[in-house]
Amino acid sequence: MKVRKVSLISGIAFLVLGIVIFLNPDIVVKVISYGIGGLLILIGIYKSVNYYIQDKRLKVVNKNELAFGITAIVLGIVFIFLASAIELLLRFIVGGWVIIAGINKIMATFYTTDRTSKFYSLIIVGLILIGIGLYIVIVSNLALSIIGLFMMLYGVIDVVSFFVYKEKDKEYDDVKTHKISVIEAEVEEKGSEEE
Repeated sequence: MKVRKVSLISGIAFLVLGIVIFLNPDIVVKVISYGIGGLLILIGIYKSVNYYIQDKRLKVVNKNELAFGITAIVLGIVFIFLASAIELLLRFIVGGWVIIAGINKIMATFYTTDRTSKFYSLIIVGLILIGIGLYIVIVSNLALSIIGLFMMLYGVIDVVSFFVYKEKDKEYDDVKTHKISVIEAEVEEKGSEEE
């Protein structure tokens, strides 16, 4: 049940994020690249300053700290000036996430013993998710707004499948409760016969 709640939360998060990306793809790329770039530059400056403080005051020389600082600053500058590379990275992350979600959905359906139409529809949903994930990863000229659209679709599918599973869990709990009450009634009946 916990896994399904996480699935619902991730579905809603993907839906909201997909809407934001779909409506403002250029701004999203800039915000992500500037944010990561700025953070890396700050970390790089901190590490470089820390190296000089240790060298001057404490007479401790840690060249790894300086190398890390310079590397972080360079990477930060790369992130700020190469926003298109961020789109590529984002495409791989989102596509990979959707593929994994599709595989998990297919695997989860095989744990159920009920082979009804819901079982096959959930397998089809998993295959659709894998297809969407592959499309996001493979198609190189895919615009960021299309990624947002696919994220929204994934979010909707994840939320809908959560409620389908929830309904199945309720049916299972009802059957389990009925079986327990029948067993309790039989035990009471045997107890009264013995008296």
